[in-house]
Amino acid sequence: MSKRDKKIKEQELLLTKQKDEVINNMLKFSKKRFKRFDEIILRLYHGEDLSSFFADTRMAKVHTCFQVYSSKRWAPERAAMKNVFVHLHRQSQLFSDERSIQAVFNMVHFKAYWRKDVFKWKPSSKRGAEQVNELAFYLFCQYPVPTFLYKAFFENSNTPFINWFIHIGTGRRIKELINVPIPFTQKMAHYFLQVPDKFTIAEALRWAQVKGLNGSDMLAERVAYSWIGTKDYCDEDFWEAFIRIVVNGGMFDHDQLTQLIDFVREMKNENRDYILKGRTLQSLLRQSDEWHERSAVIRGTRFWTSSGMYDYKVEKKRELVAIEELTGSKLLVDEGRTMKHCVATYVHQCVAGKTAIFSLRKYSFGILTERMATIEVNLPLRRVVQAKAKMNKKLSDEARKHLDEWANKNQLSVNPYL
Repeated sequence: MSKRDKKIKEQELLLTKQKDEVINNMLKFSKKRFKRFDEIILRLYHGEDLSSFFADTRMAKVHTCFQVYSSKRWAPERAAMKNVFVHLHRQSQLFSDERSIQAVFNMVHFKAYWRKDVFKWKPSSKRGAEQVNELAFYLFCQYPVPTFLYKAFFENSNTPFINWFIHIGTGRRIKELINVPIPFTQKMAHYFLQVPDKFTIAEALRWAQVKGLNGSDMLAERVAYSWIGTKDYCDEDFWEAFIRIVVNGGMFDHDQLTQLIDFVREMKNENRDYILKGRTLQSLLRQSDEWHERSAVIRGTRFWTSSGMYDYKVEKKRELVAIEELTGSKLLVDEGRTMKHCVATYVHQCVAGKTAIFSLRKYSFGILTERMATIEVNLPLRRVVQAKAKMNKKLSDEARKHLDEWANKNQLSVNPYL
């Protein structure tokens, strides 16, 4: 490492240390000044400016909750929420982290559907996340609800999913769910109740859809974990036709699914009239292979803002392994040409802030000697959805080790089918 690089690294470490010290001092002062969190809740309710202490994310979250009901016409709802917050803080661990606070807020937002008195509830578990589930069942349910659906309460924008939770918890038919964004048959509804807990609610919909179309468990998981499992709900007839083709196409290498989806998605982006009628799985796979070979070139130069994730650098003797974010179209083109895959086609997703692309590289004496993997991160989900070696091959054990360490540092989940 050069003297200049060493100096830059020392400056970065110093800034990080100073930032951590400031945050820790603020948290210590906050805890010293406010010995009880219910006191904080009351002060925030009365509009006291405690923004200087919002390094404690729990305080910031409670403040945000009260801001939703800040207008005078919502005064009764605001007061009711304050009473619930104070009571639950004294009776449970639901205010130990901001996610649980968000869940409580969502339950209060649906207060009209409560079946029991929240002030009579007593938790049996000692863990906050489990207490969220207990409270949700206590307030809304007569009948069991699939475990994955409890995740609805932890999100900011989840009104339809919470409505589904209440619908199922009160014993109504799955087929009668409203605002389901995909065509939902009775068979899909049956599988929706059997979705494994590991999926998000959006992924659960896809899993149930594939199973309802007679897909295997393996294919249902692969589709759920793919771009289709998290995409916006548009062109659903088109994507159902695609899933039918894959289901009915017979055996194929499931590792090719993500490349196939990339191809079909790009064809649809380029031509809104693109249809799948008359196509077979084999013809699509052949066209996909041909497209990947010629897709390394794109026109124009685009740049986008970095995702802000932590850098990754591991030095061993005179060798350096780094994970670097690619924030320009030309960088994607260069990566795609070298690695012989279609990452160059991800420009519009990067510009939109939905995706971030990283390159896992190895240097010797400061010279790039190997590109070990190209990594795709779904930013809204904070998940590594793809990571490919050259020519879309699987990662080496060494590359996977570096990927897992970097993902853990950035609190990213990792697709189990990399």
